[in-house]
Amino acid sequence: MRNGLDVKEIANLFKKKSVMIILVIFLFTLAGGVISYIIPPVYVAKTDLLVNYSTKGEGNKVLQSSDIEMSLRLIETYKQLLKSDRMQSKVIAGLKDSYTKTDLMNNISIESSGNSQIITIVAQEKTAEKAAILVNIYATKFQEEVKILMNLENINILNEISAGRDIKEVKPSSILFILISFIIGFILTGMIIVVQEFYFTKLNTVLRVENVLNTPNLGVIPLIKSQRSFKNKDVNWDERVISAVSSPFLCMEEFRRARANIQYHMAQKEAKAILVTSTVFGEGKSLVSGNLAVVMAMDGKRTVFVDANLRKPIGRRIFNLPERKGLTSMISGQFKLKEIIQKTEMENLFFISAGPIPPNPTEVLSSTKMEQLIDMLKEQFDVIIIDTPPLLVVDALRLSTFVDGCLYVIDAGRTKEEQASKSLKQLEKVGASILGTVLNRSYSTKNSVVTEY
Repeated sequence: MRNGLDVKEIANLFKKKSVMIILVIFLFTLAGGVISYIIPPVYVAKTDLLVNYSTKGEGNKVLQSSDIEMSLRLIETYKQLLKSDRMQSKVIAGLKDSYTKTDLMNNISIESSGNSQIITIVAQEKTAEKAAILVNIYATKFQEEVKILMNLENINILNEISAGRDIKEVKPSSILFILISFIIGFILTGMIIVVQEFYFTKLNTVLRVENVLNTPNLGVIPLIKSQRSFKNKDVNWDERVISAVSSPFLCMEEFRRARANIQYHMAQKEAKAILVTSTVFGEGKSLVSGNLAVVMAMDGKRTVFVDANLRKPIGRRIFNLPERKGLTSMISGQFKLKEIIQKTEMENLFFISAGPIPPNPTEVLSSTKMEQLIDMLKEQFDVIIIDTPPLLVVDALRLSTFVDGCLYVIDAGRTKEEQASKSLKQLEKVGASILGTVLNRSYSTKNSVVTEY
């Protein structure tokens, strides 16, 4: 079962929605530019402090490597002192504006590099003037505190900051805001389009099916999750028919409900031969047709399942029957009708396999012999369920003119509104009698996810 979108579908989808994508991305980008303009700017000021080991008054003393090493050791001590509560209190006392210690530490950062004697104080504020005042006072107060606490005058302020020339505006960056807004707009638009296409265009409820297609829904089959392992690895869980003994109650009841609705519409049109088709491969059409044949037989109706899917026949696997002569064997004149009909394990249920796959399946199914075969089956059986290829190919369209009614199977997790509408219009164009739809693999039924052990 395929539920996702492939790369080609996504590319076509984005191409189809290109105008909307461009418009939304433009609006997001414009919003980013407006926000960057509205947000108050942030200014950054930096001042550098040179740490020497020697103090004033030592004249022209020659600088020794030990002095540099000692200065580097002092760097870590001074960095801790710069972040201390004592230092923060001194700075707050020297500022005209009211600051808390939290505000101060949010606006101040201390930087230094490995083997450098430079400590950099970085201040950020909402105006250039405030940033300059804050960083200058911080540097001056620190210089004073070192003299008081350590009796050292080894801090040199390398640059006093001026609001007019030494301040940089760092936030917000208009280019960054616009770029981020562009990316967000693109991602969000893409997600919305994919989700919308993946879910909101699916025919996943009865109400949506009937409103969009203007065709009665005759059955809702729940999604079945099987945990049984099979000896035949070619058989999937949805390639088997239900049985009266082992099937989950809900699944059985839904097929019985579908049977009642279908029988009512068959009686209205005096129909015996029912063609079952879908839009594409893998929508559970064969599962539905096989199980409808089962519940018809359980109701006492002499029923035959005809595997007319000459593209990918799986009828024999559904009923666990051996491969043998079938539909094409009779149409080619090799065998008679009674020789291709197989009895299944279930009472009243018979089976006709596809037979050898011909090179021209459309011509075989639209032949006069095929029409004659259906007429002969009507004389022997109460109900004829014919499983055909999906409407991707014309086989079902040709065959639909030979039967009394058509059932269109919809995969609730896959079939799109546009696909289904086109498919039903194809049937209508050739004059097919459409009984209704069957919604397969549905989550909409209460407790509808059935797990079979």
